[in-house]
Amino acid sequence: MTTAASDRLSILQIITQRRFSGAERVCLSLCVDLQQRGHRVLLLCKPDGGLPDEARKLGLSVQTPSISGKLNLAAPFRIAGIARQFGADVIHTHLSSASLWGGLAGKIAGIPTLGHVHALNTWFYYRFSTLAATCSGGVKQHVVVQGADPAQVRVVYNGIPANRLDGVQPSGEVRRKLGINPDQPVIVCVAHLSAKKGQSFLLQAVALLRERFPDLICLLAGEGEMLGELQQLAASLGIGDRVRLLGFRSDVISIMNAADLVVLPSVAKEGLGLVLVEAALLDKATIGSNAPGIDEAIQDGVTGLLVPPADADALAGQIGMLLGDPDLRRRMGAAGHARALRMFSQNAMVDQFESIYRELARR
Repeated sequence: MTTAASDRLSILQIITQRRFSGAERVCLSLCVDLQQRGHRVLLLCKPDGGLPDEARKLGLSVQTPSISGKLNLAAPFRIAGIARQFGADVIHTHLSSASLWGGLAGKIAGIPTLGHVHALNTWFYYRFSTLAATCSGGVKQHVVVQGADPAQVRVVYNGIPANRLDGVQPSGEVRRKLGINPDQPVIVCVAHLSAKKGQSFLLQAVALLRERFPDLICLLAGEGEMLGELQQLAASLGIGDRVRLLGFRSDVISIMNAADLVVLPSVAKEGLGLVLVEAALLDKATIGSNAPGIDEAIQDGVTGLLVPPADADALAGQIGMLLGDPDLRRRMGAAGHARALRMFSQNAMVDQFESIYRELARR
């Protein structure tokens, strides 16, 4: 879809990236799609982390001025000068430092700004933005509690690019590589290994299911400070041979494709349980904690099941029910797939941002 020349916008995108991770990928894919639709896009970012090189490979215009740091008082003036020179209609900022300085730059240059809140961040850094966008209703609730005007905050779910499933390996092939039999029940959790992600409660649930599903395999994909503790917990529960801690995996989509069920047992609210949406695209039924963010990724009873946080008994009960009912898993997987395409597609995200940009430009 190409935008008519009269409707094309000049959009300054700003991110002060920490690494090349979730927010950075959302920003980059958004820039590419906006440019493909005919808009002028300029990306401002830090010179490190691989993001500038990747952006240039994708045909984006990139500048790397000194704009990071919470004490960089020259940053808003640098951004304002670049925005004026570029002829920006809108400034879209990502992450806290970019949003702090970009929001102030917009006021200096007289250009409307959109502050994009990608996680459970502090509202102060976004308070100078004309409007804010959050990646979930849970994040919107988080910033409203801190004083944000709910009328000025829009929920825009992160879009999953259409090519996200490219190269996914067949379930049987992944299981063979991992030494898992085709008929063994497998559950997967993809998350940072930390207390707030709740893997300890998942291991307790696996222990409770040991007699009913003696060959159950639990795969934990991710790195983090809880690695040693989780290894010890699995051993103490007598399930050390049933739990595989896989560490960082670049092929987590394929790992999830080998599962019967994908679980995210976080004990705290999430920005958005996007891994559950990715699992739904693979036609997998999902289980997650009934916490803000996760409860938007799962439609309870339709695409998966929600359980109380930090409740190993409830988690074991729901895992057991779905492992014991293949037809229900298939129905939930199909419903989740359809919902993910409808609500979490890349096109849906870009459409919403285009609409917000036009609203801002009219101001």
